[in-house]
Amino acid sequence: MIRSEPLSRTALAERRGGIWDYVSPSRLSLWLKCPTAFKLRYIDGIRTPPTQNLFLGKRVHDGLEFFHRHQQAGVRLSDAEISGHIGRHWSAATEQEQVEFKTPDDSDKLLDKCQDLVSCYLENFGGSGETVVGVESAMDATLVDPLTGDRLGLPMVGIVDLLIETNDGPILVDFKTAARGGHPIEQQHEIQLACYAALFRELSGSVEAGLEIRSLVKTRQPRVQTHRYQRRTDQHFARLFAVIREYLEALRQGVFNFRPGFNCTFCDLREPCTNW
Repeated sequence: MIRSEPLSRTALAERRGGIWDYVSPSRLSLWLKCPTAFKLRYIDGIRTPPTQNLFLGKRVHDGLEFFHRHQQAGVRLSDAEISGHIGRHWSAATEQEQVEFKTPDDSDKLLDKCQDLVSCYLENFGGSGETVVGVESAMDATLVDPLTGDRLGLPMVGIVDLLIETNDGPILVDFKTAARGGHPIEQQHEIQLACYAALFRELSGSVEAGLEIRSLVKTRQPRVQTHRYQRRTDQHFARLFAVIREYLEALRQGVFNFRPGFNCTFCDLREPCTNW
């Protein structure tokens, strides 16, 4: 079933377990970027504090979840109420996640940026009148390849930020924070979107009307860009399950080859990787 109670990412992290417990979009994405980084995180268990950018993204998500859960319940919160929620939980979140700031002023500046991004989002969507039917919807299912009928063999889990009902059917929405604007390359998000669509179809028995990414752009003057993608096709699912099969085979063989490249610039496992 699709759950919309606050299972959320914290509960999913607590369920982390071993590599054979489940497949997820985040695990697949990290393995595709670098199998060595995947091994360090999910097999060796190396955890690193989030970067400031990653932490900012998490707090933005928290603010948007707070807004949309009330919206789903028919309660319209003001900008000030949502900014207050973000501010009240900021210090506890930085301590819990062990985020490192050089000075308290750096923390305050990041908090201001977080509140500005969420305020910008509210300017765009606060009065949109969207019909929200799911917030932080946790999906958990053992998938069946729609083209071959093969069962995946272990559960896939994922959390969709927002489910919106439209006249054409449900739209699956994901939030991103981005350093710059522009139209994203669809393949950049293809694995995540295909996983969400496969889970949604398996659990709901219906087909999504489309998928959407709402990017909160961290420019001096924040802005929100929305990109809508078509419902997933057989081609998307063929590519997804080909990746999953390759991923599972790599796990079985214990092969986690080093994949150096541009992604190393942003990898929080770069330091332990040097000693691998």
